[in-house]
Amino acid sequence: MSQVLDKRTADSRQYDIDCSLLLAPGETITSITAVTADQGGLAFSTPAANDVAVTYPDGRVVPIAKVVQVLITAGAIPAGSQELVCTIRALLVTNLNPALEATVLLRLTDTITP
Repeated sequence: MSQVLDKRTADSRQYDIDCSLLLAPGETITSITAVTADQGGLAFSTPAANDVAVTYPDGRVVPIAKVVQVLITAGAIPAGSQELVCTIRALLVTNLNPALEATVLLRLTDTITP
């Protein structure tokens, strides 16, 4: 788990969970069963695997069906805290495995600072 996403509580935007290092050569995502968070009151849209190659700002290109793309909205941080680190889990079905879990961290920061 090396990927860390950043989100402000008021943000509503699409996030990528790059699964390319988790998947075996030739393995692709065929469906996403669920995306969940362990805390933070986050809400998720229906996730999908990328249907085109994704190019990231560092120049890295991830092929089709290797990235989970999901809209993440909402979020709450306990009173008195400035941030909350949440574990995001995406349960996948691939062409080689009936169940595989991709896990990333999401650093949730408050829109209004105390």
